[in-house]
Amino acid sequence: MKNETPIQQAQISASPQATITAKDQFSISLLDVIVAIGVASMIGGLIYIGKKLQILDTLTITTEKIKTNLSAVANHMIKNYKFDPSELHTYSPVQLTEVGNNFIRTLGFDNVFEKNKSDFFSFIDSENPKLKYDVELAAIKSISVLYEKEYINFLKVFFYNHPARNIENTAPTLGIYIRDKYLAEHPEITQ
Repeated sequence: MKNETPIQQAQISASPQATITAKDQFSISLLDVIVAIGVASMIGGLIYIGKKLQILDTLTITTEKIKTNLSAVANHMIKNYKFDPSELHTYSPVQLTEVGNNFIRTLGFDNVFEKNKSDFFSFIDSENPKLKYDVELAAIKSISVLYEKEYINFLKVFFYNHPARNIENTAPTLGIYIRDKYLAEHPEITQ
C-alpha cells in the first residue's frame, strides 16, 4: 500500500467487494474440495457395498448347492438303512408290524414323540415334502437330525444296552411311526 498512488488507494478502499470476492472464491473452492471428497467417498462406499453384496449372492448360491448335495447324500444314506423285517411290513407303503408298534411302546418313543412332536414336524416341514415318500424320507431323517437333542438320550442308552441295535436299524421303524403321525395331520398330501 505504500507504493500505491492515491488513486489506486481510493479504488481499493472504494471497492471492498474485490477482497470479499477473493475470499468467496477461496470458500467456494474449499467447499468444492469438500464436496468432491464426499462424492468420491460415497462412490467408494457404494462400490465396497456392491462387492459385499456380490459376495453374499455367491454365498447364497453356494449354500443352496451345498444344501442340495447334503440332501442327496442324506437321502442316499437313509435308503441304505437296514430295517428289521419283524418290525416293518415291506408292503407298499412300508408299514409297522405289531412287533414294530410294541418296540415303539417298549422303547417309550411314543411318549417322547408326543412331547416333542413339534420338533419332528418342523423338521419335516423344513424339507418341503410334496409326496408321501418325501414325508417318509424326512421322517426317517428327523431321527438322525434330532439325535443330539436331550430328549433323544434315552435312545443312546438303549443302543448302549442293546449292541445289536443302532441308529441305522432303528431310525426306519421310528421314522415310519413319525410318517404315519404326520400324514394323519396332513391329508393334503395324497400321493
